[in-house]
Amino acid sequence: MKCPNCQSTKIRKHGFYRDKQRYQCKDCARQFVEHLTPHLHQQASTGVEDGIDRYIKSISTPADDTLINLQQATLEYPLSQMQPTLAQAQLIAMLLRSTQAVRVLELGIFSSYSTLAISLALPPAGQLISCGVAGKHLDIARNCWQQCGVADRIDFHIGTGLELLDELLAANPVMYFDAIVISGLKYQYPQYYDRAIELLRPQGLTIATDVLWQGRVLNPDTYNDEFTGGLDLFNRQLATDPRVRVTVLPIGDGMSIATKL
Repeated sequence: MKCPNCQSTKIRKHGFYRDKQRYQCKDCARQFVEHLTPHLHQQASTGVEDGIDRYIKSISTPADDTLINLQQATLEYPLSQMQPTLAQAQLIAMLLRSTQAVRVLELGIFSSYSTLAISLALPPAGQLISCGVAGKHLDIARNCWQQCGVADRIDFHIGTGLELLDELLAANPVMYFDAIVISGLKYQYPQYYDRAIELLRPQGLTIATDVLWQGRVLNPDTYNDEFTGGLDLFNRQLATDPRVRVTVLPIGDGMSIATKL
């Protein structure tokens, strides 16, 4: 058995859910019931009933075929299920188009279809700087970027979000971004934000995914893991930062959208 988030095989039993055995990953702390684990394109938003979720999808513009194909092509690779859902990727792209973003930073990618969605939302002269792990999934993604004609908009760095942020902050002159998308290591969200806010232009957007963490942020002391604790700290950090205005939406596993004043 593997964790549906990080593909780790370090799994332990963790009580029951609706009379079914529940498990917890020792590496990322994600809890799951094996037979109930859905694929990304089937995931309902946190707290939304399946019927309502299906109705929402039926009255929304369908995801682009290229996004779905890339998602499916990389679904079985390690960490791919930590990628934002298709609904989140579509909303991020819509926000970028509506704000006419040109320069975007994305911290942490796995199957990289969100990277494709972002790059397709940018104008021809736009630039997306992103980072993530290397692997065969990245080769598939790069081929897709090339086929879609957006490879020249994507400046991909292999490495961590903190490494990339420190590099960007050390540049002379510092180049600012219209939007910053955070979807990397959950326990590092507070550190991402501390650095990212300095790279964001006034009226720019900070967009973060997985901020509800399947509801575990309601009781971080109960779970007592660095992922839940990091996300709870990040959420409170945004809520009390006078430099931004923030709203949180229950799309996918939660999504926060903040505008820098």
